[in-house]
Amino acid sequence: MGTPQFAVPTLELLSQTRYKPVLVITQPDKPKGRKKKLLPTEVKAKAIELGIEVFQPENINNQEILKKIESYNSDLIITVAYGGYLGRQIRKMPSYGCINLHPSLLPKYRGSCPMNYSLFNGDKTTGITIFKIVAKMDAGPILYQNKISIEENESYTHLYNRLSKTGAEDILKVIKNIESGNFLLTKQEHEKASFTIKLEKKDFEINWNASAYEIHNKIRGLSEVPGAKTSINNKLLKIIESKIINEEVDKNSITGEIIEIIKNVGIKISTKDKFLLITKVQPAGKKIMSAYAFNLGARLKKGDVFGVK
Repeated sequence: MGTPQFAVPTLELLSQTRYKPVLVITQPDKPKGRKKKLLPTEVKAKAIELGIEVFQPENINNQEILKKIESYNSDLIITVAYGGYLGRQIRKMPSYGCINLHPSLLPKYRGSCPMNYSLFNGDKTTGITIFKIVAKMDAGPILYQNKISIEENESYTHLYNRLSKTGAEDILKVIKNIESGNFLLTKQEHEKASFTIKLEKKDFEINWNASAYEIHNKIRGLSEVPGAKTSINNKLLKIIESKIINEEVDKNSITGEIIEIIKNVGIKISTKDKFLLITKVQPAGKKIMSAYAFNLGARLKKGDVFGVK
């Protein structure tokens, strides 16, 4: 069971082994893009390519749906970013239960946005947790954990791709351990749990009154998709890549102000404490480009201010 691109490497890897899934369950197709065209989920597209049956129930806990799933008499249900709650009946169906791949070191960052939060907070490490699914969200006993270092200035997109591939290999290890009986279930320390909340549009907006560190981590935590949003000269813009310049800002500086446009490098901006160098941006409706190339077309100048509406 999976829906976005994050789940595709697991499906691909399993399909190359004797653990090839007999059924793929994913969320219903949804309209995407400006034209709101109905498109298959990334997992559905890959399952069709691999010749695996696909099922897209609106409510996976519906009795008719449960009967269909039960007819497969499965040994194991694996979920990777499925996006739906599994009720007690479905959790009890497989011989070995249901397991989930989660991209954090649980009990830290339960919920839907662990990778974003890890980058927002400037964490140096993250990881993969594979656990047995229980009624409470991301609270089941742990089968396996893999601690992973976060690269300096690593973006959300890069981390997402890295953990999706590492997680696929980890799932394969866990399946082999379950089959051989070589596994332990470790209870989570629930008192240490922290939670992530689904990001809303307001969360994508850059607050230039924050510190350079906070702004930089917000940019990398949303890059490349959905992108940290701001505006300049009444035009919307996503900031895709930045670097902190370790120089103290003059107390009289305006936050978000362009201090310097550095040829072939980027745009130097003031924040609450230090300067930020913007190196990549994405104008509305256009592709990602260097900040300097954007400046040439937008004709920015020293003294222009980001985030002013």
